[in-house]
Amino acid sequence: MNLEAPTYSPLDPRREHNARHIFSSAARDLILQAVSAGWREPEAAMALADAADDYILYLAQKPTRKLMAANSN
Repeated sequence: MNLEAPTYSPLDPRREHNARHIFSSAARDLILQAVSAGWREPEAAMALADAADDYILYLAQKPTRKLMAANSN
């Protein structure tokens, strides 16, 4: 799957809209591929939503590490 690179810098408020457009299109393409492979559209959409939800939970639980020098005297 080829995704477009972000058009805007991380702090630009237009980036969210840009990401939503790109990922909505990618999700639609993935679901259509799943349907072509024999999955029903609702089950493909729900499985994709569940996978996204699981990933969000993973990101929320991911410990944040503060990197520091080995010798911080």
